[in-house]
Amino acid sequence: MRRKRRSAASATTDIAFLLLLFFLIMAISSRQTPVPIEPAKASFDELSLQDFPTLIVSQKGELFLDGNRTTLEQIPIQDTYVLLSDKNTQYEYIHDLITYLKKGGVETLYCLVEGET
Repeated sequence: MRRKRRSAASATTDIAFLLLLFFLIMAISSRQTPVPIEPAKASFDELSLQDFPTLIVSQKGELFLDGNRTTLEQIPIQDTYVLLSDKNTQYEYIHDLITYLKKGGVETLYCLVEGET
């Protein structure tokens, strides 16, 4: 008399669990919008930012204009500035600068960041 071999139900359970896990991860990681949209494409033109005055904010909040130490009140108001700061600079320092420039009528502020490689 031959015994019937029992099929392993655990294999089917494992596959079902893996499929469920796969669909959950895909649902969480994919961006869903309530209505279909076509997002805008970003492109940029290389600018020669050397033509604009550069404001540098140090990690301690020190302010420099084209390499020379300055204060908010000493910054001449122009249409365009370039801003560079340390990644650990507290936001309040940058916020004060941006607020001052905005009140003064600055139209464009380029914020420099390090590119990813």
